[in-house]
Amino acid sequence: MVAPVDGAATAPDTRFTDPRKNSALQNHVAFFDRDGDGIIWPSDTFYGMREIQFNLFWTIVSVLVIHGGFSYMTWGSWLPDPFFRLKIKHMHRAKHGSDSESYTTTGEFDESRFDNIFNMYSKPPHDKISFTEGVRMIHGNMNPFDPFGWSAAVFEWWATYYLLWPEDGNCRKEDVRAIFDGSIFYKLANRNQPSYADALKGYNGR
Repeated sequence: MVAPVDGAATAPDTRFTDPRKNSALQNHVAFFDRDGDGIIWPSDTFYGMREIQFNLFWTIVSVLVIHGGFSYMTWGSWLPDPFFRLKIKHMHRAKHGSDSESYTTTGEFDESRFDNIFNMYSKPPHDKISFTEGVRMIHGNMNPFDPFGWSAAVFEWWATYYLLWPEDGNCRKEDVRAIFDGSIFYKLANRNQPSYADALKGYNGR
């Protein structure tokens, strides 16, 4: 895929699922693209959420929130998709306000912004963050008159904490980082992250 040259552009659609060919935000969602065609159906998200141990209720809620909230922006057409699908090549358009700014407008990962969140809201040595510190982060990142961004930030922090569910109440920095690049999903589902060779083989076999 790779990131577009600017936030309004479309990412090149190679359909490869090699992590080296994707932006960080594309890697974040690539786990749910089960057939590697660059399109995520609500059913893909449903089965992906179940694979990473979300219960049935929160899986259904997640599908409704993710596809209801982001399908129109990522589909790339003036008309909404009747199936509420997501297109990975437009995924950078799903970046919303009132977030941590760890993703850029083109879907790349900003390491300095990510580090700054932990430095600002977590206790020294700034290598983990508690639920209440995450709530403070949400309040600190709120942009004025941005109810969609506020709601999305609340959902994303809740989903992060629910996914990691740390025994001591603190999410480790490396685990949160692995959510941003999508690698943790493969570990939780006991699936191997696709390699470039596997992706190329699958693409040529279409």
